[in-house]
Amino acid sequence: MILGLRLDGLGDGAVLAEQAAVDFVLLGETAGGARGPVGADPLSVAAFLMATTNRIGLVACVSDDWAPFNVARAVASFDVLSAGRCGWLASSAGDAARSAEHLDVVLQLLDSWEDDALVFDKATSVFADRTKVHRIRHSGTFYTVDGPLNAPRSPQGRPVLIQPVASAGAEADIVLSDFDDLDRMSRDLVPTAIRLAEVPFDLGAGHGAALADRLSAAYLAGGCEGFLLTPANAATDIPLLVDQGLPALRARGLMQTAYGGGDFRTRLGLVRPANRFAGVVGP
Repeated sequence: MILGLRLDGLGDGAVLAEQAAVDFVLLGETAGGARGPVGADPLSVAAFLMATTNRIGLVACVSDDWAPFNVARAVASFDVLSAGRCGWLASSAGDAARSAEHLDVVLQLLDSWEDDALVFDKATSVFADRTKVHRIRHSGTFYTVDGPLNAPRSPQGRPVLIQPVASAGAEADIVLSDFDDLDRMSRDLVPTAIRLAEVPFDLGAGHGAALADRLSAAYLAGGCEGFLLTPANAATDIPLLVDQGLPALRARGLMQTAYGGGDFRTRLGLVRPANRFAGVVGP
């Protein structure tokens, strides 16, 4: 079972989640579009959490009201600085066609450097192999971007991409749905994507075992591969989740006790994405 936790603020929630081997925390919008009260940019919050955590995945909501080049540079840089822990929830601020083109441009830019483009050859004063750094030359309805990105390919190939089920495309790594909308999580939508259901929870009066029962039943029924848990009150719900709910899941053999090796993508069992420009001759 894959488990994520939505955070509203900076606090100690991410540290507790990492101690409990939760797969990732999500900062910013969710499938329902709710935002936390902090008001800080999610990527900035994620950067703050890089200093207080070491292994847990850090997923930031990044809206397409940013220019595609800025989104690509931000998430690629974040992935480098976090040693491959970056994920991003692609949030739409408007027209579906524009959002689809925006995402395509971002993904092209993330592929504009091949994995082995960096050379660092002091003897010949060669920084990068120019044949492996590509202009994307995108000219579409909404965007015209030449490229390449001014940052090399990120450690994961590209950060883990999360999309709401209603707008998920073929490139999605994780598809996110409301818990009550699991019938839309068919593998026919995105056959290779991990299906996660968002579950609000309130443990102010306990009932961690009851939450574990609810998650176990949905998981074992095959409705999804995991959950994004959204606490009603992070200050009280996250400690109770760690003390009550997660041990109950572990007792059922459904929750990991420690992180495996590799980057965020590898730990989720996702395949490293191929570079669409690999083998293309010329910049």
